[in-house]
Amino acid sequence: MYSQRGGKMASKNKKLASRLQNNYVLSPITALDIYHATPYRSLVLAGEDTYLRIYDVATSKPLGQVKIFHSQPIHGIHVSKSSVESNETETRVLIWGGQSVSVLPHASLQALIEGEDVPQPREFKAPDWIYDGIISPYDSDKGVLVTAHNEIVPFSTTTSSGGENVDVTFGPLTSPSRPILYSANLAWLSPETVLVAGGTVFGEIIVWKYYTDVTRSSQWELLYVFTGHEGSIFGVSISPEIELTPDGPKIRMLASCSDDRTIRIWDITEANRDRSVPEAPAPQDAKAVLGDARETGFGGNNSSSNSEAKEEHQNDSARCLAVAMGHLSRIWHVKFTGKTNHHSPKEIPIEVWSFGEDCTRQRWELSLDIKRWEESVMNGYATTEQGEPIGVLKHCGTNPCHIGKNIWSAAVSLAPGGGDDRPLVVSGGADGKIAISGGQSGSDSGSRYSDMDLTLSVDEVLASLGVDTNDITPEKQVKKSAKEGFQRYAFLSEQSFLATTTSGRLFLGSTVKDSINWEIVDISDAIMADLKIYNVVKSPAPGIAVLGNASGKLYLFQQQQTSSSQTIQELTQLPNKVSDIICLKDPSQKPNTWTIIATVLGQDHALMLTFEPDSRTGDTKLVTSRRIDLTQHFVITSAAFCNGRLILGSRIGVLAVQKAKEDGSFETEYSRKDCKTKDAVTCIIPLPGSNNSFVAGCRDGRYRIYTLNDNKKEETEEAVLHLQHEISPPLGMIEGAWFMTSFSGGIELVLYGFRGNNFIVWSETSRQELASVECGGAHRPFDTIAPLSQTGGKLKLVFTKAAQMHFYSQSGPLLRALKEGGHGRELRGVAASTSGGAGESKYRYIATAAEDTTIRIWQYNDNKADGQISFKPLAVLEKHSAGIQHLKWHGTTYLLSSAGQEEFFIWRVTRIESEYESLAVVCEAVYSDKSADGDLRIMDFDVSSLPLASATSSAQEGEEERLLISFALSNSEIKSYVYSKSRGFRLLARGRYTGACLTQIRHLQVVTRDDDDDGEGVVGIQLLTGSTDGYLAIWATSPSSSREYSLSSVVKVHQSTVKSLDIARINQDNSAVGWLVATGGDDNALGFTRLVKSASSIIRAKITATNRSRIAGAHAAAITGLTFVDGGKVEESRDILHVATASNDQRVKLWMVELNGEETQPPKVSLLDNQYSAVADPGDVEVIPSTSSSRDGSQKGKGKFMVGGVGMEVWDL
Repeated sequence: MYSQRGGKMASKNKKLASRLQNNYVLSPITALDIYHATPYRSLVLAGEDTYLRIYDVATSKPLGQVKIFHSQPIHGIHVSKSSVESNETETRVLIWGGQSVSVLPHASLQALIEGEDVPQPREFKAPDWIYDGIISPYDSDKGVLVTAHNEIVPFSTTTSSGGENVDVTFGPLTSPSRPILYSANLAWLSPETVLVAGGTVFGEIIVWKYYTDVTRSSQWELLYVFTGHEGSIFGVSISPEIELTPDGPKIRMLASCSDDRTIRIWDITEANRDRSVPEAPAPQDAKAVLGDARETGFGGNNSSSNSEAKEEHQNDSARCLAVAMGHLSRIWHVKFTGKTNHHSPKEIPIEVWSFGEDCTRQRWELSLDIKRWEESVMNGYATTEQGEPIGVLKHCGTNPCHIGKNIWSAAVSLAPGGGDDRPLVVSGGADGKIAISGGQSGSDSGSRYSDMDLTLSVDEVLASLGVDTNDITPEKQVKKSAKEGFQRYAFLSEQSFLATTTSGRLFLGSTVKDSINWEIVDISDAIMADLKIYNVVKSPAPGIAVLGNASGKLYLFQQQQTSSSQTIQELTQLPNKVSDIICLKDPSQKPNTWTIIATVLGQDHALMLTFEPDSRTGDTKLVTSRRIDLTQHFVITSAAFCNGRLILGSRIGVLAVQKAKEDGSFETEYSRKDCKTKDAVTCIIPLPGSNNSFVAGCRDGRYRIYTLNDNKKEETEEAVLHLQHEISPPLGMIEGAWFMTSFSGGIELVLYGFRGNNFIVWSETSRQELASVECGGAHRPFDTIAPLSQTGGKLKLVFTKAAQMHFYSQSGPLLRALKEGGHGRELRGVAASTSGGAGESKYRYIATAAEDTTIRIWQYNDNKADGQISFKPLAVLEKHSAGIQHLKWHGTTYLLSSAGQEEFFIWRVTRIESEYESLAVVCEAVYSDKSADGDLRIMDFDVSSLPLASATSSAQEGEEERLLISFALSNSEIKSYVYSKSRGFRLLARGRYTGACLTQIRHLQVVTRDDDDDGEGVVGIQLLTGSTDGYLAIWATSPSSSREYSLSSVVKVHQSTVKSLDIARINQDNSAVGWLVATGGDDNALGFTRLVKSASSIIRAKITATNRSRIAGAHAAAITGLTFVDGGKVEESRDILHVATASNDQRVKLWMVELNGEETQPPKVSLLDNQYSAVADPGDVEVIPSTSSSRDGSQKGKGKFMVGGVGMEVWDL
């Protein structure tokens, strides 16, 4: 239907009575824009499928949301801006997606910011797919859209009397030509003129003007046609007019990015352009200027009739100012910052940002030869030599900001106030995350900390002190080494650090704003000579540093308030060279007391030394010296106290538990090594709020969480370390870790180390890179001081490179998550579980697996006061190397996953009670019984518990859980194994189907017996498979040959592949008498099959299909996921079940299945609801258990189910 004002309104589909409610969506971020509500408050508007959501930049909190379109994702957002000449005070938001267009009025925008509910705006249909849109800054009731065929669609708006609705009226289309575009950008030049830039599918860029004045002979004027890219143009961006010099001409530029991975900057300034033709020819003479739209091919002869560029535009490509190649794959977006003054107070390069398929954003600086540019402008680029660009596009940094593939949206803007030149840069990825940096200046910008990146030599430090480097008088302590360089560092506080040199000199550095003030520490010639040979320096407490040397002496430096008193004193003498000093935090020690462990070369023990200030003299004195006995070749690299034990890490990856003896010394009680290489354990950090768990980081690139089991019955029994968690973050070498407070107020685990040539700071909690510093790689002296909170404190790093000192400081993370995301690729498995600990039923875990080969475990919470639900990420597992096929929980202890290349892992999951909310996950078993080539896919698997060998219902001491696991392999083979932790996988039975590939497998019945001869206790298995030929097959092991599966029966349920399957067990007197099998097919059909078990003996009972039914066209595409939302069991007396289905048609449907009393009669199936789904390409559907459901995995909860695909969503019944 059409509105009275001429706009075509979106028709509404007829709906069934709604039984489903969408309660949570995590989808790709497909559109972004920035709204500066005040000079010091910025908001981000995000398009998340059909919803517009608003986030506060300062707090990262979501403010409000509103559904914009009925079933069309949002592709673009434009927040109106007012010009200087305009008196507009109201802000409107233009939103488009596909052909759908809506305008959000000012009143609704303000209400959303205040967290209020607003009505859905009206949806209108444009005549073509929209690529960009803009509201006039001179009149907010007018605007223009540009289509995929290079056409301008003007529109006008009318607001209802209440201000809640905006009607949109479209005007006639205008275009100089109709090539197929892949990108476009618009800019208003005046109240009557719009600048249009369009990037074509075949690598050309068309720049033209659109005039709103309908009285002109032509409403368009062609400006330029640029060629040069060798791929489709995925992004174009028009800059504002930029001042390069105070009195010189202004420049307007166009940035473009392409499939060829290049970024090009073009001059589209109109000054001195040839204007011999005052107006473009009339539309009917368009071919006089533009040829037919290019239909095939890239590049080539521009004079070809197959190109937009004709003879009069042959010099246009000379306007390319700079070219640079970046990113590892296609570049989707390129943006200017919007800054217009690049000469005051000094000449500043023009900043450009690019965003790519590789999930990185890259920063560029454009520097122009202004003299050459002015000459080229004057002569119209007629004499500019090709291949000699006027500018240089310098690459200034790459930041990974998303996971998987594709940054689908980006926005860059300068805040209108606050004095902060750093732009606000926002990106939205396919992972559903919104990453942000910059633009967080407050009202008092003058006090903002200045980040530093300094490089200094020893000579430069001495020169800053006014010391003649050739002066060798002992009074000034400046004896100069031939190649004196910096050697060791130790931060004493956030503002100061100590540095030693290769000549034994000591410097005290103090940071002040963007510089370092230096002092020379007064030491004797003898100490300088002693430290010159070798030294190690560590800071065990604020303002204190301990130095060790080759002669075994320990020195103390204690920072004083006045520079004249900076000196060191000797603490103690050790028997040999001090190999290392490890700072140790003893929770039992008194204030102002500090402890170190000194390792001595060639000794079979180390020394734990505790110091405190003398109450009378104030001098530091040694309080206790405790011996730590070490096993052979054990060299200490890290240490911490845990539950009264001393935990030591060694140079070869061994962890040792030391207990105190009666004389106060320590001896080894227990040790273990989980590192597969001889890499050092570099840090041991206790978990906050836990007295028996700690994190250990290792140079093998993994961090591990251990629990010290101290449940001893007798004092003589050993304490044991249990490995609870083992993960390899994207760091090549872990050097340290700390816990800090995140933006949300929670505790965040941060790791630091080296990857390649860079020093990396990585947040394991948010899975985000916080800092990256090019340092030349590992194996160099360095020290760092870590912020305690993301909202305060600074990261500082000092290191040596080429004998020079490099000092780097950063007042905030490189970027942060405005909204947390998930997988960067399509989900292929979803599994739900309820935590099983006593009193922990509130913890529900959702595991998701995707084509990015990762598994994520989330804590699901729907008990929030605001009625909303949330997914808190707890763990990310990255062991798979092939696409994951299936995922399943078994109880709450085990998570099982299968993938290509016959990968199958069993993960043990535990929850460690601490203030740091996370799950401990370790891969307990890896399937190794592979085929000769090891290239099959484990398409599906099922798992069941095997009963204990004893007759009791509870496990006795020494017994362990056993699992029956059955695989469906891509070579049509099925295999069943018995698994236990101590004995691993043991093949139980196998069978082979026809040539069709198996896609589904489920256990129907498992018969066990305690006195089975083979010791496994399994004497009979019956299972069900689905395959690509559309058949369900029932398999059974025969009593005479329990090692082989035989095909019992088959039934045709689909014309092609069985894509999804779920089973409801039909009980009678709490015993299974049959099953109802629901299947979704590649033929778009939904099938139901009734299976019945014969009444013969339990071992020889036969399962047969008694009826089947098929609903053709249940969806418009393949049904890739379904589940019984009632749970996995139904009593025979209750004859109604409900099934939820998801399909590639992006619809979620709810079906009611009424069982007939007769086993031979098919069930009656009714469609209850049909809803649009935000999840494209769904891979799985899973019921989320309620907190009251059983925890043994046998009963599914009611009321909610989850769909996973390109994103994920939760539906309420």
